Amino acid sequence: MKVRCEEYVRLTEEYVWKLDVISTAYEEEVSKKQMVEGGIDLMFSTALKVLYKSGEITEEGLEYALELLDEDVAVDIREQLAAADK
Repeated sequence: MKVRCEEYVRLTEEYVWKLDVISTAYEEEVSKKQMVEGGIDLMFSTALKVLYKSGEITEEGLEYALELLDEDVAVDIREQLAAADK
């Protein structure tokens, strides 16, 4: 994916410590960048579910946004939304 802009985030020692704790849960080496990107995807997934359930995005909008996530995450969201509709 092409980098659109470069942003820097300042983190307190507490948040750096939290990232260090999170990294210990992985068997392989994971960078802070990868963890932050994963966290953004998690928040994005939650936002999509909330927006779709509240009718603020269409089925087409949801499908477009799901294409921006890993396939397994997109499948999980579709299943969760389908189960909520029942």
